[in-house]
Amino acid sequence: MIFFELIQNIALLVALAAVFQVIISRAGKRALTHTALIGFLFGAVGVFGMMSPIQYAPGIILDGRSIILAVAGLIGGPLVALISVFITGAYRIWLGGVGTLVGIAVVIASAGMGVLFHYIRKRSRNYLGALPLLGFGFLVHIVMLAIFMLLPDQIGLKIINEAGLIMLVFYPTATMLVCLLFQDYEAKEKARNDLEYLAYYDTLTGLPNRLLLIEKLNQSLSTCKQSGHESALIIFNLDRFKTLNNARGYFTGDILLRAVADRLSTVLETGDILARLSVDEFAILVQRTEKYSKIIASHAQGLADKIHIALKFPFHVGSDEISITSSLGIALFPQNSDDTIGDVLRRVNTAMHRAKKNGGNQSIVIDQSMTNMAEHCFQIERELRKAILDGELKLYLQSKVNASGIIVGAEALVRWQHSERGLIPPVSFIPIAEETDLIVDIGVWVLTEVCKIIALDGIVGRSIKLSVNISPRHFRQPGFVTSVRRILANTGADASCLIFEITEGLMIDNVSDVVAKMIELTSLGIHFSIDDFGTGYSSLTYLKRLPIHELKIDKTFVQDAPTDSDDAALIESILAIAKHMKLDVVAEGVETHEQVAFLKARAEMFYQGYLFGKPEPSHIWLKRLS
Repeated sequence: MIFFELIQNIALLVALAAVFQVIISRAGKRALTHTALIGFLFGAVGVFGMMSPIQYAPGIILDGRSIILAVAGLIGGPLVALISVFITGAYRIWLGGVGTLVGIAVVIASAGMGVLFHYIRKRSRNYLGALPLLGFGFLVHIVMLAIFMLLPDQIGLKIINEAGLIMLVFYPTATMLVCLLFQDYEAKEKARNDLEYLAYYDTLTGLPNRLLLIEKLNQSLSTCKQSGHESALIIFNLDRFKTLNNARGYFTGDILLRAVADRLSTVLETGDILARLSVDEFAILVQRTEKYSKIIASHAQGLADKIHIALKFPFHVGSDEISITSSLGIALFPQNSDDTIGDVLRRVNTAMHRAKKNGGNQSIVIDQSMTNMAEHCFQIERELRKAILDGELKLYLQSKVNASGIIVGAEALVRWQHSERGLIPPVSFIPIAEETDLIVDIGVWVLTEVCKIIALDGIVGRSIKLSVNISPRHFRQPGFVTSVRRILANTGADASCLIFEITEGLMIDNVSDVVAKMIELTSLGIHFSIDDFGTGYSSLTYLKRLPIHELKIDKTFVQDAPTDSDDAALIESILAIAKHMKLDVVAEGVETHEQVAFLKARAEMFYQGYLFGKPEPSHIWLKRLS
């Protein structure tokens, strides 16, 4: 009978320990609070074990508290052990009886031995294998049985005779299993933490990266709109940094970037957030509580001046004395209630590029005087509107191949055959179209042309997938899904041959609507790909919610990956994310065999770039495919 009761008690404790894992995984991560919670829960589990004990004799109970307390000490360390000992010991005193002192001794001894092995475990990099843990459990319960010998009237000897063998078989095993359970949890938690770190922090400087800055900017923009205050964003990069890299190598460049990050950190004021956005590009989110733009502009300009002064003094890298300057753009926000993150970033980047174009080593606050570019954009917009109606848009396709170089699909690209200026690349008109509803008209035209190709007899049944870039503005249109359904029905195209490429910027606003539309389109058979992954603004939390099938590594990372440790690290991080989320990967901008070798050595993926084919008119691409 005692055998089954002991097994029941142990099973209860192991089950409670599993539930405990779920609780602590959802608890706050502040160190002291988290430790106290763990100690409390270990103590609570020990108390639960004593609530259903084996009553061996009046005042003498047998339970599995020694298992829990030993694990508390080993996993949690001294503070966790102390809290759990206090809770469990207090309850044992409250139960009373002739075995109270012995029970308290078991509590203290089990936790104490756990703490001892806690430090042994630390030397083993926080992991002990099954056999050491089994030995630990055996040692704890040998000591426990020895303590039982202190019970009056030789009761301890009777317990050992009747249940000692059972305890030495099952108690150490249970101790080992619970420890392995928690070690597995710790390993998974560490992996998760290493991944929300790769996602949010720059590995070279330790500063927040673009993703984290965008989240903070989003919060600041929302707060400012509610409070009526203004804030500012400063974006700057180092002038002629590429020249330094070419002259002294990437190792020297990395040392300099770390030194710059350290020096810039000294000019910040309370509330400011310094982030590294790309190789030599940094940003500072300036957060104050003033309502007037003149005051916040003064704060931002003052901070910009401090940056120039801080960078003025030479940096000593090895035997080199390096002097650098920077070009800064400053944008105040919000300008109005409709101001978005995209608007702020566009303004501040315009200002920074103006500063660089003007010779560098200066700061520019974006203002209404910058009208020349706006006039140019207006002219392009007007001509583009007419071009769409006159049929001047042309569809180009660029092949996507597998590891064997076999074409598995293509990306659809649009060109503008201008009546006077000839063939105009998309970089000259797509950004302007993005700012108006023209991008919707272009998107509908491209999708229709692609669907016509998918429905051709020579394509049907060939497992060829064509990718279409979907603008955030187009995607957010209320009738977007209906429009896609109509195009598919009119052309007879197989939706499973379509891949919609979206940018990370799509996830900035109204994520729920984005998710709902993506799920509806996925149900039709359409796949989704994140284009230029790693250069955008989204949180991995958003990506987790989206029905994504593919990540496209931006060409800026691919091109220098074989020789640039930063780009190599970024690619490896993206591949780790893709593997974790079970996503396909496409490398864009592949131009050399060295790049292919670098990528092939790290993961299986698809390739797109000039090495495998330039963008070409759709009819020529189809002819070559056939």
